[in-house]
Amino acid sequence: MKIKIKRIFLKTQQYWRIIFIVLLVFIFFWFSFFLSEREKNPNCKDLFDAFKLVLVLFLGEYTESTPVTSIGKIIVMLTFILGVAIVVTAIGKIASVFVNIKKKEVKVPEGTKNHIVICNWNDKGDRIVKELHAPEAEPETLICIVTDKEDKEIREEELRTASPEEYQNVYFIKGDPTLHNVLKNAAKAHLAKSIIILADERYSDPDAKTALIALAISKIEREQVKKPHIVAEVINHRKIDHLRDAGVDEWICATDYGLGIIAQSALYQKLSEVYHQLLTYSKDTNEIYLVEGRKFPKVLVGKSFKEAAIILHNNQKPENPVILLGVKRNEKIILNPREGDFDVFKEGDALIVMAYRPPDLSYIS
Repeated sequence: MKIKIKRIFLKTQQYWRIIFIVLLVFIFFWFSFFLSEREKNPNCKDLFDAFKLVLVLFLGEYTESTPVTSIGKIIVMLTFILGVAIVVTAIGKIASVFVNIKKKEVKVPEGTKNHIVICNWNDKGDRIVKELHAPEAEPETLICIVTDKEDKEIREEELRTASPEEYQNVYFIKGDPTLHNVLKNAAKAHLAKSIIILADERYSDPDAKTALIALAISKIEREQVKKPHIVAEVINHRKIDHLRDAGVDEWICATDYGLGIIAQSALYQKLSEVYHQLLTYSKDTNEIYLVEGRKFPKVLVGKSFKEAAIILHNNQKPENPVILLGVKRNEKIILNPREGDFDVFKEGDALIVMAYRPPDLSYIS
């Protein structure tokens, strides 16, 4: 917030400095014209006559009152040129204001729900959009990006040109993601399926801003039966408790994960390639998927983990084989359960599987 206030102050100070310089130049031309023309030009008898003539020229209009002296003619020419330049610049600035207003009014279409909202924008945002809109993921899902960065920092047109397919159905909304009205009215965040909060690297404490956004989301989602799932990028893992209290459901600390992969790769060569494949959506790599709801095979209810694994193995589809890795029960994740960790599958459980693309196992009976 301090950075933003400082930017506004510096920009305002710059504008006032320019206005002051223009006024000084105008006054200089005004008095110079009067002093050079007052004795020889009948149309310039006093300061007011000189003011009217110079003002008309300054606004980009030429006058029939021709100066008599050589100095007066030079002043008229310079005043006219400077005035035209200032008027053109002013028109350009006014036009840019209207363009910016139009951009700020961008909203997701009415009736939008079950979409994905990304709050803030950094270098990781492009990769996230491409992963979410990969053919093996959810290419049709609407993505709404809420950021208060300038256009040149976002590079929206450049991103759309480089990856037109991935950036279809992607909306960039200029606004502060900590504000309730931006999240609710423009982004429809309370109706989203998931909300990703990226760290804003411009702040000295990015996690603090992440907590503010999570609190704002938690406030606007109180009236919803099903609240959006909030996933946050964390810079300092010691702030996780604060983010959890603010309403964050999952947090990803890239530093911690990266260090863990480095350590394991040092013990077991090429293990990093395993993580790379599992975390990259493509037709030639396996990813981790949750199988739940209507895609969950009802025949597995009452079966043990081993029995379920055998059933899935015996009903494999050659083009998309599925390997059972674990189970999600409520908010608990159990991977490769040992004896005693898990009894049998129940209604509402979800399978954690590895496959080439999202599997629908409802065909198994």
